[in-house]
Amino acid sequence: MKMLESANQIIQTIEAAGGEAYIVGGAVRDMLLKREPGDYDLATSLLPEAVMHLFPVVIPTGLDHGTVTVVLDHIPFEVTTFRSESTYSDRRRPDEVTLGVSLEEDLTRRDFTINAMALKPTGLVDLFGGQADLATKVVRTVGRAEDRFDEDALRMIRAFRFMSQLEFTLDPETERAIENKKQHLSSVAVERIAIEFEKLLLGPGRKAALAAMRRTGIGHYMPHMNDVILHQLMLLPFNGVSPDDVWTLVLVAGLRPESLREWKRSKKQEGRAKTFAPLVHEQTLSDWQRYRLSDEELDHLNQMTGYRHEGRASLPIRRLQDLAVNGRDMMDLGLRKHQIKEVLHHLEQQVVHRQLDNEREILLKEVMNWKNQHGTGSSRH
Repeated sequence: MKMLESANQIIQTIEAAGGEAYIVGGAVRDMLLKREPGDYDLATSLLPEAVMHLFPVVIPTGLDHGTVTVVLDHIPFEVTTFRSESTYSDRRRPDEVTLGVSLEEDLTRRDFTINAMALKPTGLVDLFGGQADLATKVVRTVGRAEDRFDEDALRMIRAFRFMSQLEFTLDPETERAIENKKQHLSSVAVERIAIEFEKLLLGPGRKAALAAMRRTGIGHYMPHMNDVILHQLMLLPFNGVSPDDVWTLVLVAGLRPESLREWKRSKKQEGRAKTFAPLVHEQTLSDWQRYRLSDEELDHLNQMTGYRHEGRASLPIRRLQDLAVNGRDMMDLGLRKHQIKEVLHHLEQQVVHRQLDNEREILLKEVMNWKNQHGTGSSRH
């Protein structure tokens, strides 16, 4: 409620200065659905320069698009001047933005009716039937669907994402427009597609959303995606899956590990997916498999799969540094630098597999045996 009070305070300050201001977008939708908004965006009739004079802390985050960030009680609020947008040559950004238009023109440029409402303490502005679509649980574009997707092709993936997150159905005309415009998705940056796809996969209505994606054939315009992978994603359980782990299931569903790079996910997401995917269907993990995971990773794997793999506390060692010998000992025994990593890995495997006890004398003796077998001149590869 604190954020809503602060948002309303911004509205009142702008109105006192002779302007109009409203909460807009997803926050209005979420409030009408009795959900707690993650943030509150505002739209106003005042130009950015006028807004900046009304508040003590304002950051000029996007003046070209009429946006400033007002910080009130340490909470940031994006405040954007009512604007209209011209043609979209690249199907992503408007060629020209016009500030100072009416609220109606501003709401007309938005993507879906459920995101095109405006709210202030004195009432709701709903020009396109957003409330009705919330009531019937339908995702529908504002105006002609083909026009909205020509403006920004990512809106096609966003339609499926809202289906999944809200457990809504897709308006038939909107779905037909996606079938007709899906090839334009190839002009959208893959990072933007990936973010929306993640949110779709984490939503409670993902099965229906993925089924709709298959019907439209849009998956063929996503990197290395196809109907088989989308179908497998519909069948997989998604217990305890986070944005960091969801790409594991995309690999399990059939995306090749080497193809994940083209989705441009973070190193953490890519690494976890490649680590977890081979383990998802393993009912029992070996000591070495458990050793190669962190405690947190093993816990997440258990949540995802529903298995109860034994914890790592029972392992002889839990990390390389737990060995009773170290690199300095190797150097003292005459091993060369390029050999130390190899012999430490050998000891690590022997101890984890319980073929050697983690005792200093035993390990030093094994190092000497290894040295005698491999010599000191070259490393085995």
